[in-house]
Amino acid sequence: MDLVQLRRIHYYAGVFFAPTIIFFAFTGVLQVFKLHESYRDVPGAQGDWIAWMSQVHRESALIPPKAAPPKAPPRESAAPPAPHPERSSRFKWFAALMGISLIGASLAGLWIAYNYPKRRRSFFAALLTGIVLPIVLLQLGGVG
Repeated sequence: MDLVQLRRIHYYAGVFFAPTIIFFAFTGVLQVFKLHESYRDVPGAQGDWIAWMSQVHRESALIPPKAAPPKAPPRESAAPPAPHPERSSRFKWFAALMGISLIGASLAGLWIAYNYPKRRRSFFAALLTGIVLPIVLLQLGGVG
């Protein structure tokens, strides 16, 4: 394989996988701050769009988020639970910065790929396929 073929493979693979990379980086950033669990504060809530996207990220399937359990009445005799120690806040921000950087790098790569005028049609074909194929595969999730 020569360098021209390698660049062409990199071009099409990058354009094809960019939408999925952006999706997983974005949902990963949301999960770092546990935003996918915020709906659980409302008893009976089914979850918002963040919870749904988190299910795709974590389970690789279109599984509805579990409904929030009803709040139990507080016990009078029980002592309040000890607060959990906070995980590394610095690492959370580092992971979020990594996800944001991955999104930015993917968008920059798409912009660079788009600016090849002779490949514009194939750019949109690869990009559209990279958006539609994962959605179709999620819809077929229970099959096979």
